Amino acid sequence: MTLQDSDHNNLPVYNIKAISQMTGLLPVTLRAWERRYGLPSPQRGEQGYRLYSEEDLRTLQWLKAQVDAGMSISRAVQYLNDLRDTGKNPLQALPPKPVDQLASIKQFRQELLNAIIQFDESNATEILRRAFSLYSVEQVLLNIIKPIQITIGEKWHTGEIPVVTEHFSTQFFTQHLMSMICASSPPTRNGVIIAACAPGEIHQVGLLMIVVVLRWHGWDVRYLGPNLKIERLEEALDHLHPKMLLLTATIAESAKALENLSMILEKFSTPRPMIVLGGQAFKDYKLSNKLPAIYLNASLKETITSIENLMQASENKH
Repeated sequence: MTLQDSDHNNLPVYNIKAISQMTGLLPVTLRAWERRYGLPSPQRGEQGYRLYSEEDLRTLQWLKAQVDAGMSISRAVQYLNDLRDTGKNPLQALPPKPVDQLASIKQFRQELLNAIIQFDESNATEILRRAFSLYSVEQVLLNIIKPIQITIGEKWHTGEIPVVTEHFSTQFFTQHLMSMICASSPPTRNGVIIAACAPGEIHQVGLLMIVVVLRWHGWDVRYLGPNLKIERLEEALDHLHPKMLLLTATIAESAKALENLSMILEKFSTPRPMIVLGGQAFKDYKLSNKLPAIYLNASLKETITSIENLMQASENKH
């Protein structure tokens, strides 16, 4: 069972660096607004750092829109409070944005694709920043980044673009996704998930998107990167005691290399971690019965939901 939308909206998941990147507001501005006007009102982590929710993010975006339209921040805050006092949804009261800000997901996707094909990293970064300021993390990942990766791969296979473009796209998104993981707030859910690419597997963008969303939802995901060395996994298992091993593979050789995982797991007492496998390779290949595994080959959104359901079920047993 996954969290309801209202729970997601109020879950403290963003640190101040992430909020700054998504709103375009400097950390010093965020602190000043909080100090002077009490908005937003982030929660505090165990060490005193600020943790912002999706509702805080939307509130900041609303306030910034008023300021960008010429309203002072003090008047914008008063306007917001007046709307809330009358029971109105302030997000619905957001004045119409200029036409150039009404870019659809499709337009963002096309602009970002063009920037990547032209190797225009600075423009691509700015387009991605604007997308995150207007849409949720999941919308950007599922409806912009993933389709672009698919399109780039198809264009490379048909010879429309050189392989160097595919490499540039992969590295561009890898860097941004890794920075989002680094900027995510501490976990709020029980149970560790270890995520990694199978031995020999270097394609990690798809798995990184899953990790980003799970971290955003509060799960404690430890990402071990591409080309996991099975013999070194024992060290992580012994130290972290994970509830789930999430492994991906796109080629058969990488999938088959996981057969040795059963020998490592036998060294540990029960309960052993759930083994969840995904990726193109597992559509045609399944590991031996010595290693019971759960195979997920649905859409990215459905895969994330399945992982959360599995972790929730495990959490409810204890």
